[in-house]
Amino acid sequence: MEHNKKPLASEYENFQEINEHYHSDNFEVKLFCETQVSSSSSPNPIRIFPSVNNQLIVSCDAEKNEATQGDMLYYKIKSNGTVEDTLHLSQNEYWPEFIDGFMVFTNNDKAFYTTWPQNGDTTRLMVNVLNADLSWSEEQVYQKIETVKKDCTYWFFENVTNNEHYYRQFFFYQDKQWQMVWQKLPEYRSLDSSETANRYRNNVFRTGEEDPYLPENVTFLHFHPEEKLKYSHNIGGGNPGFSVTNWRGKAFFKTKIGDRDFNFFVPHIAVEKEKFDGFKDRFYTVLAASYPARTFRPSFYISPNGFAFYSSNSQNMYIIRKKESAKTDH
Repeated sequence: MEHNKKPLASEYENFQEINEHYHSDNFEVKLFCETQVSSSSSPNPIRIFPSVNNQLIVSCDAEKNEATQGDMLYYKIKSNGTVEDTLHLSQNEYWPEFIDGFMVFTNNDKAFYTTWPQNGDTTRLMVNVLNADLSWSEEQVYQKIETVKKDCTYWFFENVTNNEHYYRQFFFYQDKQWQMVWQKLPEYRSLDSSETANRYRNNVFRTGEEDPYLPENVTFLHFHPEEKLKYSHNIGGGNPGFSVTNWRGKAFFKTKIGDRDFNFFVPHIAVEKEKFDGFKDRFYTVLAASYPARTFRPSFYISPNGFAFYSSNSQNMYIIRKKESAKTDH
């Protein structure tokens, strides 16, 4: 194995890896959450989405064994980057939908809602069910749905199949209460994304994104080669992989959190460039010679309030905050 004998350029000597040992006068780094779920069963198990009151919500897959399959852990993040509240949910019976200040829990039979995103209250408030006996005419159901769509801010559909009979639940918020109308369908009809509750939840960050190119908020500064080795690329889908001989070493990056640069390096990185994409830098983690390369992407969600979340894999996420002394020292 060929080794590089040139020393690291002095301007990069103080760069550090992103972990809980990161020491800086300006920033503190802490492990925020981690999950045991494999990327194959849940490729993006940690997600961030905006909520009411200028807050963020972090959702983390909390499955640890068969008994906790489907469990989720939610963190409510205040605008200064601190955790205001957490919520652990077992999801073997209901599926929660986040709609601004509400969590609406649905299944094939029943539904309820809480105001946890808004005020931390987990009291179950029952959904007012209409046409439960399916006595309304098709025209009545249609008119109700069309009127609600015009008048109400929040509404969505859920499909229900029961013994080859097809139904829709039409949920809506009106008169300070969540309500639901049952609708019988002659056949199964798939829902458009504009009709589901997912449209109210905008994920701004997900761990485990497979992309060898840098995100726009990260700048590649320098690559320090350490050893030349042979590694493989697994294509998948039944296609044979191929091998590459290339330098592996440390990659140095920066991003900006608040008004300050945040510098870091990552070990075991191979950088590739090819003609097909205009010789853009592509980054891979190579743990050892003859090992398959894994896509490397340093992903950040950077808040305008001076903190950030960071992840380079599917299973953990760090929070990076500016230290109080750095906030006042300009």
